Amino acid sequence: MRFIHVSDTHLGCEIPIEFRDIRKEDFVNAFKQIVNFAIKERVDFIIHSGDFFDDYFRISSGILEDIIDSLIKLKERNIPIILIKGNHDVKGHRQKMINILSKLDLVRVASSREAVEANGVYIYGISEPANVGGEELRSLYKNILPKIKIEKDGYAIFIFHGAPDILVRDSFDPRVVPVSVLPKNIDYYAFGHFHFNNLYKENNKIFALPGSTERTEISRREEKSKKGFYIINDGEVEFKPIKTRNIAIIERVIKDEKDVQDIIKYITSKSRGSIIKLKIRYKRELYEHIKLKIEKLLEMGYMIIEDLYPEDEDTLDLDTELEKSVLEDIMDRLLFPNKEEVIKMFHKIREIMEDVYSGKQNDIEKIRDILRRKLIK
Repeated sequence: MRFIHVSDTHLGCEIPIEFRDIRKEDFVNAFKQIVNFAIKERVDFIIHSGDFFDDYFRISSGILEDIIDSLIKLKERNIPIILIKGNHDVKGHRQKMINILSKLDLVRVASSREAVEANGVYIYGISEPANVGGEELRSLYKNILPKIKIEKDGYAIFIFHGAPDILVRDSFDPRVVPVSVLPKNIDYYAFGHFHFNNLYKENNKIFALPGSTERTEISRREEKSKKGFYIINDGEVEFKPIKTRNIAIIERVIKDEKDVQDIIKYITSKSRGSIIKLKIRYKRELYEHIKLKIEKLLEMGYMIIEDLYPEDEDTLDLDTELEKSVLEDIMDRLLFPNKEEVIKMFHKIREIMEDVYSGKQNDIEKIRDILRRKLIK
């Protein structure tokens, strides 16, 4: 028995939008690498733990033909792909697209009621419900998951777009559930939603989280992360990295020409295929000079996202105005039981906020967007 476990391919993702067309292709290319590996290694099947598509996906995105071609290649070689719908897959045209692919027999959607059988393996799963979030979603999973009855005569897999608390700790995401509520009688638990990989084994049971196949944010956390999938060979699990576009985040204060040259030297030491995020605070008299240097680097093919602001510009206090604004927004949108829990959650995501916040008013909207994408869906 050989199969691939992949998750969070986010096909159609355009982040960062400054290079949206290139990034759409990056996510498709990551998926193609997995398909090619599956064909080369002659695996029995592929399981996918949700977020096959991304919120950015549109039928008009120009990538649908590539996606269908890859799925047809698998079908022609009798390699089924069995998936569930994640939070990005259950809305509007993305949900319809999954249904169309299923009717064309290019994918199979796993359910908790009846197993999908593939090469003698019984595959169950639960897709994320649409328009449910926060405490309502948390409560729903805690109620539904223990009631799922698994009938099997062989190896059994359960797919869930979330993860147990043994793999994801210190998270307020409603998709983190106690390991005790998961369905019993399962050999391999296939998780998703969280974009880092983690693996846990106990009593011949495997709890696996492969992470995403590409970077859906340009952050410190993602800068060093490896992307890939799991290959399972007769119960042995191995993480297989895939080639993805590198990212680099540079934070500097520029006070003189030497600082400018140091930045340029650092950028040119990176591959032109890397996405480089510049977070620079500068002296006002250097602005035109810095912009000119960045423009020349862009002309040379370097992929740079610039976030520049003068050192004497008034900034919002991250611990007062920004915190109050973001907390109020979360309180308005999430169903946490009390303010104390919201505050705890807020401190857990400060790392994300600090990656985005550069002192500009519109950074608040960027932060809100990240919070909505990660915590509200």
